[in-house]
Amino acid sequence: MPFSLHLPPHGALIAGLSLTRLIGWGSIYYAPSVLAAPLARDLGLGPATVFGGITILLVIGAMIAPPLGRHLDQRGTRAVMVLGALVCATGLGLFSLVQGPVSYLAIWLVIGVGHAMQLSNAGNVTVAQLTGERARRILGLMMLVTGLSSSVFWPLTAWITDAIGWRNCLLVFAAMQLLIVLPIHAAIPRYRARPPEAAPDEVLSAIDRGRVPPADRRPVFILLAFAFSASGVVSWGLPLHVIGLMESAGIGHATAVTIAALGGPATLAARAIDAVAGQRLPVEKVALVGLVLGPLACLLMATAPGNAMIAGAFMILYSAAMGVIAVARVTLPLALFGRLGFGAMLGRLTVPQNLAFAAAPLLFAVLIERVGLMVTLLLCAVLQGCALVAMALMVRRLPA
Repeated sequence: MPFSLHLPPHGALIAGLSLTRLIGWGSIYYAPSVLAAPLARDLGLGPATVFGGITILLVIGAMIAPPLGRHLDQRGTRAVMVLGALVCATGLGLFSLVQGPVSYLAIWLVIGVGHAMQLSNAGNVTVAQLTGERARRILGLMMLVTGLSSSVFWPLTAWITDAIGWRNCLLVFAAMQLLIVLPIHAAIPRYRARPPEAAPDEVLSAIDRGRVPPADRRPVFILLAFAFSASGVVSWGLPLHVIGLMESAGIGHATAVTIAALGGPATLAARAIDAVAGQRLPVEKVALVGLVLGPLACLLMATAPGNAMIAGAFMILYSAAMGVIAVARVTLPLALFGRLGFGAMLGRLTVPQNLAFAAAPLLFAVLIERVGLMVTLLLCAVLQGCALVAMALMVRRLPA
C-alpha cells in the first residue's frame, strides 16, 4: 500500500508554516555563519561578537517564553505570529544598517523578540491547536523541512552576498518576512479557547488532557526539563566544534569536513523515520533511543579519535540521536501534558533549555582548550547519560 499522509483540512496552511519556519531559521539563525567573514572585514567583528548575537536571541527567547506561551493558549497564535514577522523584518532591516559591535548586538534584542514570537513554540502551538491527534506526525514532518534550513540558506546567503553585498542580502531577508511569512501567518484561523467550565475532565480527549495525571505533573516536568536541557548542552555545543575536534585528533581538514557533512543526512533520515514510523511507538520510547545513541557515539569516538571510519560512525550515530531528540522536544510535552495549556508548558520548558543552549558554545570552547578532546568527549557522554537517567525515571512515572 503506498504511503499517504492524509493531510488535515489545514494542509495548505501547514505547508505554508513549514515554509515560514525554513525562512525564519535560515535567514536568522544560520545566516550569521556565512555573514561572519564580511562582518569581520567591514566592521571588524570577531567570531565571539558575531555569534554572541545568537546567544542574545536565545536568552531573550527564554525571558519572554513563559508569558508568551500563556498568551498563545488564551488568544491563539495568529496575531503574535503576524507581529513576529513584522518585528523580524524590522530587525533584519536594522541589521543591514549596523556600524559596529554595539549596534550589532543591539539589533539582536529586536530579532530575538521577533524570533520568539513566530518560530519554535508559536508555530508548534499553532499546529497543536489546528490538528489535534495528528500533531505529532505533522510536527515531525515540519521539522524535516526545518532541518533543510542550513542546506538552503547557507548557499543562498553566500550567493546573494556575493551578488549584491551583505547589507542588501539582509534587506532581501527582511522582504521575505513581509512578502512571504507575514501573509501566511495572517491566514492562521482565529482561535477560540475552550472555557474550562465547558470542558470537564471526563469529556476531554486524550490529546487535550495528556497522559500525566495532575499530581505527577511537577516531577515529570522537572525530569523532562533536565533531560532536554542536559542533552541540549551537547547538541548545541558539540556540532560547532566537531570539525576542530577531528582535526585535533589527527584527521585532515578535507576529511573532517566530509565526515561532518554526514551529519545533515543522518539527522534528516532519523527525523524522517520518526515522522513516518514513529507513530507506532510512544514518543518517550523514541526519545530514550536517542538518549542511548548519543553517549554511545561519544564513547565510540573517544576510543579511536584519529580514525576516520570511527569518526564517520560517530557523526552518523550522534546526528541521528540529536535528530530524534529535537523532534521529541516538541512532541513529547504535547503527548504528556496535552493540548490544553500546551503553549504555557512549552514556555516553561524553554527557559532552562534556551539558557543551556546559549551557554553551550562557550562552554565547549573552554572545555576543548582546557581539558582536550578525550575528556570533552567523555564529559559529553556523562552529560547525555545523566539526561538518559532522567528520561528513564520520567518514563517510570508514566501511567501504563
